[in-house]
Amino acid sequence: MIVTAVLGIGAGVAATAALAITVLAPMPPLLFMGEEWGATQPFPFFCDFTGELAKAVRQGRRREFAQAYAQFGDQIPDPLSQETFRSSVLDWSEREEPQHRKRLAFVRELLAIRTRELVPRLAGVRFGLAQRDGSVITAWWRLGDGSRLALMANLSGEAAQASRLAGEGRALWGNAAKGELPPWSVSWTIGGT
Repeated sequence: MIVTAVLGIGAGVAATAALAITVLAPMPPLLFMGEEWGATQPFPFFCDFTGELAKAVRQGRRREFAQAYAQFGDQIPDPLSQETFRSSVLDWSEREEPQHRKRLAFVRELLAIRTRELVPRLAGVRFGLAQRDGSVITAWWRLGDGSRLALMANLSGEAAQASRLAGEGRALWGNAAKGELPPWSVSWTIGGT
């Protein structure tokens, strides 16, 4: 499937392609702090240390980010302030905005495929092979039932030549196109033993 067709070019197609890869890969899909709906909340480092450790952390963060925050002067987020902590709390109502609802529906679709097609086959999964040819990556795994899970993705804004693995197996998500791969296309297939 062409990722831009799912969420639109303005929705962060690189991040969306990464989601399609992350959620359907045969490993725990690690999504963080509203990533499933594209939360825009910042997530600055915060802590509740006291004493010398607190002082050292505060000074270390200022040194670490001095260049990145140079234009903000002394506005480097203080890891010990309540304000820094509060700025990282998710705005759950954001999920109701159209672009966030669309992304959440996309992730739910991927999770439903994962639950139906992959979870029953994960016990005993073994990594097979991964390759990169320019912007195209291919990888495959042998699942616990002996079937082969394959990924093919063009991770660029330009069309690319499909791998010889293209089209092998039944499509789980995306299109296993042969020939030219559209920009930001991700395809997952599963085949017999």
